[in-house]
Amino acid sequence: MQDIKIIFCVLSSFFGMEDAKIAADKTTVTINPKEQYIEIIQENLFVFTESENDTSLAFKSWDNLVNWKERNIPWAKELDSFSHKSLKFTQRKKTIRPLLKLSYSNEYDLMEMGISFSAEENKFYLVDNPSYNIKTKNGSIVENYWVFNGDNAFSFTIEPFLRLPEKYQKLKHPLKELLVKHKKE
Repeated sequence: MQDIKIIFCVLSSFFGMEDAKIAADKTTVTINPKEQYIEIIQENLFVFTESENDTSLAFKSWDNLVNWKERNIPWAKELDSFSHKSLKFTQRKKTIRPLLKLSYSNEYDLMEMGISFSAEENKFYLVDNPSYNIKTKNGSIVENYWVFNGDNAFSFTIEPFLRLPEKYQKLKHPLKELLVKHKKE
């Protein structure tokens, strides 16, 4: 089994954008096996910027994400097996919250995200990587895996940026602040 993918926390990676990484401090993932969809809600978006060029790339990426439908921005190739993909932005407590929803037709499609399925046991498995700070109320830890019942919807949160080294903490900037500052200029 493979590690869960950081794609869950890097918004721009859903569209294969390599240059500017718009990421989230916290990501909540819900999987509904009966309706065969995965829902991803990101909170506290931020970017790592070292230079004005990084900031410009972040604005360009943000603009493409917000206008992905109108500009026909393609989804990442890794998501080809998902039959329906959507991205909406909502506001909550003055923060931007991306909501992604992906439909799948086969539980094994989730392997692309690092979520394994055992048909014999009717269980989903997720490697417990301590640096991702995974939390859930629906699963249990068995050895080094989170295990979820395949009959019910389940969710978990990922917070891989909680313990960043100090040099990266200095480069981390909330997206909302950058957007407000950019509008003032």
